[in-house]
Amino acid sequence: MKLVSLKVRNFRAYEGEHEIYFDRQFTSFIGKNDVGKSTVFDALDIFFGNKKPDLSDLCVSASEKVIEITCVFDDLPEEIEIDAGAKTKLNEEYLLNDEGNLEVKKVFRCTEKNIAGSSENYIVANYPSQSKVDFLHSLNQKQLKALGESKEVTVADARMNHLWRKGIWQNVGDLDLEVVSLKIDDFDIKAKKIYSKIEDLAPLLFVFKADREMTDGDSEAKDPMQMAVTQAQESYRSQIDAIKDKIQAEVEAVAQLALAKLQEIDPALASKLNPVLKSKPTWKFEYRIEDDRGVALNKRGSGTRRLVLLNFFRAQAEKKSTETGRGVIYAIEEPETSQHPDNQRLLIDALMGLAADPNRQVFITTHSPELLKEVSVAFPEGIRFIQIDEDGVREIEYGKDALILSASALGVLSPQEFGSAEKIILVEGKKDCLFLEHAARAMKDAGELTGDLQELTIEVLPIGGSGGVKNWIEMAKQKRLGLKTFVFLDSDRESSGAAATENEKYIAILNTGREVISAACTKKREPENYIKQSLTGSTFGDYDDAKNIISRAASISERQVIDVFWTQMTSADIDQEIKDFINLVVQA
Repeated sequence: MKLVSLKVRNFRAYEGEHEIYFDRQFTSFIGKNDVGKSTVFDALDIFFGNKKPDLSDLCVSASEKVIEITCVFDDLPEEIEIDAGAKTKLNEEYLLNDEGNLEVKKVFRCTEKNIAGSSENYIVANYPSQSKVDFLHSLNQKQLKALGESKEVTVADARMNHLWRKGIWQNVGDLDLEVVSLKIDDFDIKAKKIYSKIEDLAPLLFVFKADREMTDGDSEAKDPMQMAVTQAQESYRSQIDAIKDKIQAEVEAVAQLALAKLQEIDPALASKLNPVLKSKPTWKFEYRIEDDRGVALNKRGSGTRRLVLLNFFRAQAEKKSTETGRGVIYAIEEPETSQHPDNQRLLIDALMGLAADPNRQVFITTHSPELLKEVSVAFPEGIRFIQIDEDGVREIEYGKDALILSASALGVLSPQEFGSAEKIILVEGKKDCLFLEHAARAMKDAGELTGDLQELTIEVLPIGGSGGVKNWIEMAKQKRLGLKTFVFLDSDRESSGAAATENEKYIAILNTGREVISAACTKKREPENYIKQSLTGSTFGDYDDAKNIISRAASISERQVIDVFWTQMTSADIDQEIKDFINLVVQA
């Protein structure tokens, strides 16, 4: 099984639902401090480790007091063995989502003072909604058999619940599939085994945090050996448990004999006494790593300690994977921390080697230009750039956009090295990207352009608000990138006769300088004002808040307006001023 994506809802700074997609081999997260990179790893740790978030993990601006963490998987097993001789397929059980992937959601309910002790677990599936066959996994064997016989269904083995479910569904014409969240606690006890088997087959996650403590005493520096002790004890668990049981049985036999003797003397007292095991025995081993001089690891330099720990971490993951046959996800925060550049290169080579194994996925966060250079060559599609847009919402950029933004953020700006475009248009946010990219596609479809922006080697970069655009220009990043640069901003104009807006003033300044080839503002208020009104069922002027008006009329969020309606626009619908700007960029 491979992790396709993570969905978080109301978790820390991720208000509402956000989905983060992972590369099948190596994913690198880049971004400023506190944009939410570590949050991704923490959410994965809660999900895979069956852990409980803190109440403080609930997003402070969440409209609902609930945290949701969802993982989506592909590369699923062909069959799942529920019991000896009983095998079923997830697709035949209708336990896959509408993309044919396994989607598992964990929900944590919160109150003002606390958070639920455990998660509510769901499978999000494209499931039959046809009346009377809409939750067969909740039915026990007797109920399934009765329903099946009422529909004249016969199965090869009447003891097998999955055969009854399959037969009943095959007996129904249109199952009316719809995406629903199936609560595992509502499954019949035998059907719950499907979920248990899924958990047993899921990849193992190992998270190596950037802020692992390395002090004396019960420190992280001792953990590798203590983990090895724990694993060794686990491998002898059955023998240890057998010894514990024998000791407990012998002690209890002596106690019962003593109580029998007491019964002869004081029956009333004896009847009130029972032997109770207050705590189970534990075996304790103390280990530490020393060099040949007897110097303990926790007395060595931070870089050495971290390097040793990281490799214990890798060894632990490999051993566990070998024992279980399951895949492994390595999530490593800032592997470059405290490392000399030579060690950084060796580490990243080792991690990329792990990612080449089809049963491995490697996720890292990094602030290292050296690491970015290495992974951008080997795994360019795995770059993820996290930033905060002009509305304060966290956005995850992918592909070439993420690569160029990451290169800029870490001070690596070579178009030859990163294979970037010949021209770039700096815009405020993703909606502006879609606005220009769709306009160019529509022009191409109408024969007005020879290709879309990507085919014409023009990249539209969302820089995170007009302030982000100004920051790029003021720091001369576009010059260091060495590409022909253009700027396109919303005017934010609210009336025709008002004074120039801040964005309009800035565009005028840019067009009198040498920072960019050309800069433009929308003549109308913002991109939503260019949408053809007949498509939206609403009426608005050039300077009205069209985004809000359309949102209310269509009962969709304001952030969806461009996605839903602008993509329906043909070249004939698009204002000439937008076409003129695109033609200017193409011809420059």
